[in-house]
Amino acid sequence: MATDLDPNDPETRLSRFLYVGKEYLDYQPGNWFVHNYFLAKNVPSIEELAENVEKQLIPVEIITKAFESNLVPNPEALVFALAVCCRQMKSESLRHQAYAAVNKICASPQHFILFIKFASQISKQKELNADGNSKNGWGQGLRKAVNNWYLSKTPMELAKCVTRYKGRYGWKHKDIIKLSHPVPNNPGGEVVLKYIIRGLDEIEKTYGDDSRFTEIIRYIKNVEDFKHCVDEVRAAGLLEMHELTLDHVPGHLLKSKEIWYALVSSMNLNLLLTNLQRIHNLELLKPNALTVSKLVDQIVNEENIARDKVHPALVLVTIRDYENSGKPLSYEKRKVKEQFHKPLSNPPKPNPKIIDALYKMLYISLRHVQPTGLRYMVTINMNKVMLETNTWRSGNVNGAEAGCIIALALLRSEKNVTIATFKNVGIHTVIIDKYASFGQAMRRLQQMPVGNVNLSKPMSWAAHQNNEYDVFINVVDRIFEKSDTSEEALQAYKLKMQLPNTKLINCAVCSSSTTYKEERDNKSLMINGFDASVPVVIHAFAKSLF
Repeated sequence: MATDLDPNDPETRLSRFLYVGKEYLDYQPGNWFVHNYFLAKNVPSIEELAENVEKQLIPVEIITKAFESNLVPNPEALVFALAVCCRQMKSESLRHQAYAAVNKICASPQHFILFIKFASQISKQKELNADGNSKNGWGQGLRKAVNNWYLSKTPMELAKCVTRYKGRYGWKHKDIIKLSHPVPNNPGGEVVLKYIIRGLDEIEKTYGDDSRFTEIIRYIKNVEDFKHCVDEVRAAGLLEMHELTLDHVPGHLLKSKEIWYALVSSMNLNLLLTNLQRIHNLELLKPNALTVSKLVDQIVNEENIARDKVHPALVLVTIRDYENSGKPLSYEKRKVKEQFHKPLSNPPKPNPKIIDALYKMLYISLRHVQPTGLRYMVTINMNKVMLETNTWRSGNVNGAEAGCIIALALLRSEKNVTIATFKNVGIHTVIIDKYASFGQAMRRLQQMPVGNVNLSKPMSWAAHQNNEYDVFINVVDRIFEKSDTSEEALQAYKLKMQLPNTKLINCAVCSSSTTYKEERDNKSLMINGFDASVPVVIHAFAKSLF
């Protein structure tokens, strides 16, 4: 595994980039596009491996392994790393291997278009060559990979892909096809490619009388009919009849109550939770509204929760956002509001039935957290500041609640979990019933003594007690680097207990600032902020995936 290697080994560093967006052990939830994670200079490990004849093909193996883990919080990182492999100039073999992996890693239309955006961007910026002569444009390798993506699909699969997303990230299928010139390998594929370039009228005129293409043309026509429909009731009927998704909905229908009512029963639950406030603001969740029972049926359906792998952290964030009528205003929005003294219109009050259903969903999702089979110690700072300060990124959840949901999810899924709080001298272990509700667990934590936070206390206590753990997790509001001796305590614990692979995760849930520590232990992960991706990163790190 990557972590058995030297922490500065390029294989290890590439794995880290895929999971946390950096080549060192530091994770911040948020929008990686905005924060410029996707620049080739941020992932030098790929070129280092490409230069090594024996290791030149390893990057694609690492990307594929991370893709198959289903634990990468931002799958865009996989697409970006693959684009870097395709554009680097050190190894032709790696380029061929990376192009061959496009179909697998970029199977979904949005990830395929994102790959094109990244490949084009890297070329234009000439990032991968010091002399500025990186291979620009559409060479044979890229054209072949792109054509393979389009031509490996059946005509109907292709029709579904290109009607779902006509374009994204500033690229359209039409632009891509004009640059790659795919030669159709079957008559149905020819019809779909012609539709992309010339439109529906052209294919109806040319192929409309040929019974071989009736099904494909009818499907495309149905989607086009839906996208151009201005009658909301009819559009909603078409959406249900043809099993279309939110991705198909054009801008002019995005505020339609009928459309959202039709979408509720077919949406992936993670997407449904993300759009809950939007549905509420359209006044679809008023007491006695038909949408309420429809939505409740979806979100308390155990099969759906297990299928969509809904994490309790996402449900908790959704509950707190919904109770507070949406996400807190960003700094920019607050500034505009104050500048114009414009009170933003308040959405309707949250519906208690929806809140009850979300709590049911929370307890069902806790039953489906994937276990790792490891031994954990979770120590939470329960000081006043954690109860009064909201987390960075999830501004309606306070620090103590973030710690509680991390602990409760582990308590439900793992056999060996110790929960503790910091007190002035050492730590205080907390007995929480495995099946306690979130409210019961919070009340129990709040009854505990509180005191000074010192991140090394849990390891010192465990060493003194001779307790064996695989992962220590500290959840605090912020970390003061100068006084942080947790890594030294981790080393001492590993040495005393002869557990060289024990890991430490320090979560500063209320702080966005991070300090890059050159000498950080390769078993010590720093997390700043909190959202639904944080437990996923904890799970992947605990399993030694990076």
